Amino acid sequence: MAYVKHHEEIIYQAVLSGELEIDNLGQIWRVSKRGWDKWNHQVRLNKCNRVRAESMNGEYLTIKVMFNKKRYITGAHRLVYRHFMGKIPQGMVVNHKDGNKKNNLLSNLEIATPQQNSIHSIHVLKHGNVLNQWGENNPSAKLTNKQVLEIIDRRKQGETLKTIAQDYNVTFQTISKIVLGQRRQKNR
Repeated sequence: MAYVKHHEEIIYQAVLSGELEIDNLGQIWRVSKRGWDKWNHQVRLNKCNRVRAESMNGEYLTIKVMFNKKRYITGAHRLVYRHFMGKIPQGMVVNHKDGNKKNNLLSNLEIATPQQNSIHSIHVLKHGNVLNQWGENNPSAKLTNKQVLEIIDRRKQGETLKTIAQDYNVTFQTISKIVLGQRRQKNR
């Protein structure tokens, strides 16, 4: 069985056919199941108990639907946005304004570029690995803030870049960038 991701337009056909229903709270319900009508040799919908159609896939609620032996999957938030607002422009994502990826109320959803979505996550919601990553807080930093200040002082006293670099086990280019203020600021 093949999985095809992010095909809200294909899955939306299940909404149009009456298999799925989307309510005003952004919840998606399965209200019918497809079955095979052996007498007419065609697929038909059979009413079923109304059950939530979303399932958890990582942090997001997702919807999965089978068509022609292929399982299609998309984010429930994308399907809700599609239902109430229309097609999602190519290259755009649906952002959760409050950061709660299970809150698919239309008022909580907005269209954004992937870059806007990342900026929202970092600056508005304070999520992500890039917060407070300056200086020695950066996991890849080789020097402490104290060492950076020592390097600047040693260079002011006339020591060569090469000598300082050897003492701190970094390249002379790194020392040069620190001294020129291109690598790390004193006040960070």
